Amino acid sequence: MTDTPFKLATVQTRNAPFVMMVIGDHGWSLDELYKAWRQGKRGGALLGVSSIRLLLDDWDPNFEALCEMATFAATGNAGPEVAVDLGAVRYLPPILNPGKMMYAAANYGGHIREMVAAGTAKTDEERDNMLDRDKGRVRPYTFLKAASALSGAYDDIVIPPDTTKVDWEVELALAMGRSGKRIPAEKAMDYVAGFMTTNDVSARDWNMREDWPTLRTDWFGGKSHDTFAPMGPYFVPRAFVPDHTKLRLTLKVSGETKQDGITGDMVFSAEEQIEHASTLITLDPGDILSTGTPEGVGHASGTYLKAGDVVETEVEGLGAQRNNVVAEIVD
Repeated sequence: MTDTPFKLATVQTRNAPFVMMVIGDHGWSLDELYKAWRQGKRGGALLGVSSIRLLLDDWDPNFEALCEMATFAATGNAGPEVAVDLGAVRYLPPILNPGKMMYAAANYGGHIREMVAAGTAKTDEERDNMLDRDKGRVRPYTFLKAASALSGAYDDIVIPPDTTKVDWEVELALAMGRSGKRIPAEKAMDYVAGFMTTNDVSARDWNMREDWPTLRTDWFGGKSHDTFAPMGPYFVPRAFVPDHTKLRLTLKVSGETKQDGITGDMVFSAEEQIEHASTLITLDPGDILSTGTPEGVGHASGTYLKAGDVVETEVEGLGAQRNNVVAEIVD
């Protein structure tokens, strides 16, 4: 552990993507910083310096090395050739090509109530079931989102021509740093490497399929369009997030605050979601789990994103996103 907290980002200039370490307002190319730090050293090798995804494959020892590198950089030992201008790079999703992206549905009480009020429940029985969060009866609801939906924290959100109800959902995302199956909730955080800001952009008119009234929900169609998962700009190691249950989540659309919640209001905690997901599948390093959204989505009031909007999404301490909304250009 280090007295120098740092963040990681996957960025790009004119060349291939690379990892940047960020301390305060300063950034360093991780590859170049590693070379400078390694001069004369025999131990503490860092595996996977070229991507956060590779760093996660052996996260615990890599984190120790990263902490040493952060101290090395913060004390002025890295030369100017290692420095990166934070404003001169394009921020990509921190974790490229994750193996799995798992998202929580209906995991904040206020969001559940607003979706019921918006008519998501078609019968009184469905309404009662949606509002019932008795953990002795109800398990977490987890769905998969295609990794191809990932986009950067400042990239455009592109509205396809096939939907008129594109919605927003600020969420806390976490990344796994160890493999595990049937992970008990009380040990779940031992498997988490760090956290990120994300927006689970959703096409509501695809999510609820009126053309298939007996099947109804289409999570793939509603959630996995290109650009529907802005993530980042930073990956913040778990050690530098004092309490992941007390983080403020906010989202604005064209300057108007739409969502303002606290991660502690989750129905099922991040730990319980990891426990549930790992009963179904083995969780691996680099897998992403997004933990649900608080109330304030557009569907509750019948307002949706349109070309020209600007979406600002932030989870406290993890960095803010700013995404322009544009219409897809179809040839």
